[in-house]
Amino acid sequence: MAFHFKKSKSIAAGVRRLCRSRFNAALGRLQDCDRPSAIHAARKEIKRLRAVFRLVRREMGRGVYRRTLRALRRAADCLAAARDAQVRLRILETLSRRSQRRFPDIRRELRNVRRRELRRFRRRHGAAMARRILQKAWRRVRSLELKSDGWAALEPGLRRGYCRGRQAWSRACRDPSPARLHEWRKHVKDLAYYIPLLSLQDPSVACRQTHPLELLGKLLGQGHDLFLLQQFMAESGAGRLGEAAALRRLIAARQRRIRVAVLSRGARLYGPTPAFFCARLKVRWVAWRGGDSAK
Repeated sequence: MAFHFKKSKSIAAGVRRLCRSRFNAALGRLQDCDRPSAIHAARKEIKRLRAVFRLVRREMGRGVYRRTLRALRRAADCLAAARDAQVRLRILETLSRRSQRRFPDIRRELRNVRRRELRRFRRRHGAAMARRILQKAWRRVRSLELKSDGWAALEPGLRRGYCRGRQAWSRACRDPSPARLHEWRKHVKDLAYYIPLLSLQDPSVACRQTHPLELLGKLLGQGHDLFLLQQFMAESGAGRLGEAAALRRLIAARQRRIRVAVLSRGARLYGPTPAFFCARLKVRWVAWRGGDSAK
């Protein structure tokens, strides 16, 4: 996130500064939305903003939090179809490299769909619409104040995020459906954003904790992209019969490997109790802020 709280500033000031940088980054990406990669990058910035607001949701007040999150979802929805068209093509390229098969008919159809979605995105002024929504949301929170300060402002959101991730992992163990795995991924990504913010005394420790979460989030993201490609194949009937069948087998095999990998990683990452997990970060936070957990 390239962000650090400052010892001499309140948590509210730090959150405002962080949100300003993320809003500006998202708005900047939306100025260059002729490229699919810019659309994808803008959506990532919006996800980071949502993670920050979830961290301090109790301190914001329910009304402000809900209106802000609703606006961010609307902005992300403006970009979703074009982004999905890009990731379906990208995951096909990944599978092609792994299997050394070209899938020419399916690749051609995915490229056509990407072109159509980008034309529709431009025709409907999707970037301008998303920018207006984000600018309005920023005006709502640019003077944001929090009810508490210091660790008291951060710990409830951290604990809630970790608990929800732990619960989502448990549900995915019982039923590793694409929907359950995608829901779990959201909490994994949030936690990967939080830890660098709260481990300022020793960045190397933060890196050791964040790296496994980022790898887990990447695997879960690949699983979701495979599901999007799988849906496309089922709905469009793209490709010749043999080509389509071969791709479906590759998707299913890769999904099985990802499920095994993410569930075992989840067992390691979500092993600590929420109390222990939060207490460990609090020790680092208190040491960095000068021994007073209220700071």
